Amino acid sequence: MESVKNHYDDFLGPLYSWILGDFENAYRSNVELFDTLDPGNAGIALDLGCGPGCQSIPLAERGYDVVAIDFCRELVDELRERAGRLQVTPVCADILDFTDHVNTDADLVVCMGDTLVHLPDRDTVEALLIKIAGALRHGGTFIYSIRDYVSSVPSGADRFIPVRADDQQVFTCFLDYRDDTVHVHDLLYRREADGWRLQVSDYLKLRLDVRWIDEVLAANGLAIDRRLTHDGMLVTTATRTS
Repeated sequence: MESVKNHYDDFLGPLYSWILGDFENAYRSNVELFDTLDPGNAGIALDLGCGPGCQSIPLAERGYDVVAIDFCRELVDELRERAGRLQVTPVCADILDFTDHVNTDADLVVCMGDTLVHLPDRDTVEALLIKIAGALRHGGTFIYSIRDYVSSVPSGADRFIPVRADDQQVFTCFLDYRDDTVHVHDLLYRREADGWRLQVSDYLKLRLDVRWIDEVLAANGLAIDRRLTHDGMLVTTATRTS
């Protein structure tokens, strides 16, 4: 089984924007989401698990000075190219070390796109949430999103998820649910000169309950403001109150 980082470096990174349905679609979706959430339009924003910039670029366009961090070099390089002259600082690093790359309190921290469930265990998630709470100024906002892997467990054919296909590539995955994790198997069929070639990679995601995340945030001075569902993700906003 691959580590999450190796899975992205060796398999998913080059496909990521295509899987999203092309970058522009994901970008526009996040523009709409931030318009709905209205997280302000100035100050320092941290985008943890930034990917190719689906959150970073809309936030920079709103007026934020964004520090965007991801461990996948290919995605960070893609973000750098897309950002152009926007106030975005791309950083290739582990998000657990984000405090090494900022020297002031943040006005906004976002950790979206299922980033939290890619961490190795709940203790690591809790440690990151505590660091995020400590990095926010009083009155600052934290936004996170995850998929709901807790409230139901798919079985049979429901474990198979078609993701995207075109004339050259077909991407699908299937899921095996365990007590605390989901074993994700990603399958890519790619057309080559002599026919179709299959590439497979697998990794684990955590099954995180938003109620537990909210408890950790509350214990560290953040008050939950809002929760909504957007593009199949549970999106939560919280404010640093103490």
